[in-house]
Amino acid sequence: MRFGAFWQTPGFEGSSVSRRHWETVEEVELAEQLGFESAWLAESVFFPGRPISNPLMVAIAAAQRTERIRFGTLATQAPLHHPFHLATQSATCDILTRGRLDFCLGGRWGVRAGKAFGHGEISSDESRERVEEAIEIVRQAWTQERLTYAGKYWQADNLPVQPQPVQQPHPPILLAANRDETFAYTARMGCGVIGTLLSQPLPRMSQRLAEFEAARPAVGVDQPQRSYVMVSFLVAKTRQEAHALAKENWRDGDAEAGVAFIKSFGGDPTQADFTTGATGWMLWDFDKAKTMCLYDEPAACVDYLQQLREELPSMHQCILEFNRRGRIPSEHVRNSMRLFADEVLPKLS
Repeated sequence: MRFGAFWQTPGFEGSSVSRRHWETVEEVELAEQLGFESAWLAESVFFPGRPISNPLMVAIAAAQRTERIRFGTLATQAPLHHPFHLATQSATCDILTRGRLDFCLGGRWGVRAGKAFGHGEISSDESRERVEEAIEIVRQAWTQERLTYAGKYWQADNLPVQPQPVQQPHPPILLAANRDETFAYTARMGCGVIGTLLSQPLPRMSQRLAEFEAARPAVGVDQPQRSYVMVSFLVAKTRQEAHALAKENWRDGDAEAGVAFIKSFGGDPTQADFTTGATGWMLWDFDKAKTMCLYDEPAACVDYLQQLREELPSMHQCILEFNRRGRIPSEHVRNSMRLFADEVLPKLS
């Protein structure tokens, strides 16, 4: 069973912003030493408390201090970038990580962050059209010396888009998926997929990955189409200790703050976020979080992850997120990572 680690929020919120970036790099270093295969980094522009706005640069920094671990974006927010920038910046990252980039795209045009970049109201259909064009442009820019493209939203005429990545034919491209229909759509696009149990809990995730497998391989696909699943996770010596630490990321006032945050950009906090009918994790209390996340002692973590492996046989990698809101000090995060490597991972290898 393969494992990656995920940083939606860098470091410990009690540290300075600059220190939080370096804490993330140091935790990535430890992840490599402990046997994690990948480090996944979020792009969280305009999110309070999540000061990673450039995961590609953080990956480049961490790559200078590691040799084996791969780096993934989870996810690069496509609406915040021109496709030519997506192609060149990710290719630069692939070069400077020595061919260790997995490039995952997410986000949709028309939401709050995109509007800050000058986007107006954009329908879901148009957003998907833009995603498709962006992926096609990135693929062509990565594999051709000159790019000629006549799309609905972007065009290029014999344009030398440089540099090109190290990996051949190119770095893996994935899409982050929350909604039911996105999994099969991602497969048809020729991409890998990353889902999360926060929006697709078992047994729904099993259904979604089956739909992904049934829709692949895409015609003419030039990369493996793999599926990844993210779990909010913390292991400690006892369940009580795990809950005491994890509860810091689910304080009593967090749901209220989540409502205010959603209302601040015109959203409706009573509306379901996902096709599961559930509201998003920002509105959960700790009792709800415990039903959707894995915060426990080693034996219980082994049992749950074994169940995950059995129910999701096509899952290529399980991605563990140790610090959802960044409120657990880095020392405790590292202790949990070490305990996972010592007492959980050996029983799943």
